[in-house]
Amino acid sequence: SNIKPDTEAESENLSDDVDEFGNKIIVNDIEQGIKIIEIKDITYKGYLTIVKDPSRVLVAHTDEKGVKGKLILDYLEDYDAILGINANGFLDPDGQGMGGEIIGCSLSNGEEWCNADKKDYVTIGLDMNDRLVVGYMDDWKKYNLRDAVQFKPILISEGEIKVEGSAGWGLHPRTVVGQKENGDMVFLVVDGRQPGYSLGITVGEAAKILHKYGVVNAAACDGGSSSVLAYNGKIINKPSTPMSTGRYLPNAILVKRK
Repeated sequence: SNIKPDTEAESENLSDDVDEFGNKIIVNDIEQGIKIIEIKDITYKGYLTIVKDPSRVLVAHTDEKGVKGKLILDYLEDYDAILGINANGFLDPDGQGMGGEIIGCSLSNGEEWCNADKKDYVTIGLDMNDRLVVGYMDDWKKYNLRDAVQFKPILISEGEIKVEGSAGWGLHPRTVVGQKENGDMVFLVVDGRQPGYSLGITVGEAAKILHKYGVVNAAACDGGSSSVLAYNGKIINKPSTPMSTGRYLPNAILVKRK
């Protein structure tokens, strides 16, 4: 594993146990209610994170909207977050985009940031009761959303898998957000574009994994070289970008520290 414990406390959270499916639990942070599980197959390697308390999950925006995004570890530090993943896509000419120009819409603690018609993208939002809502929707107020991001496609809706195979989305690094019936949030971040390590995953495969773990609603965030998972001040996955920091992101989904 590429996680090196810095302190006694941190090494206690590292785990060599396996879960009920025989997948290795690499982090079992009981105090913060977070489990990170290694998910791998012949063509991919990634991480499934289970977060016990959805009320601690929030969306954060860059403070330089229209100019520059923020690095995932800076989001963690600025928001006192224990964990974070990428969210919306952004304008990325020649792969050189700085994350300042968001694609779609985002909602952070009631503050909207929009560069498109809301109904053009799938909304992945948390309502005032901390339930995850995924779908095409025009009016976020109607759904009582407090925080939301957008991308596509929908992977699971009301317990039913909605995509098969690649569904036209190819084999790529991916970030997916879901929720179980009991409220636990589930994040799946899979690496790709790295032959010999991980090629990527289809949306169909991602949906099956989440479904197996009891996820009832789920949709994809931006993938590709933006896909990133950070926990406790370190990037856990291997993003397919040459930047060791990950990319500059317009927004992020974070889990506040307890």
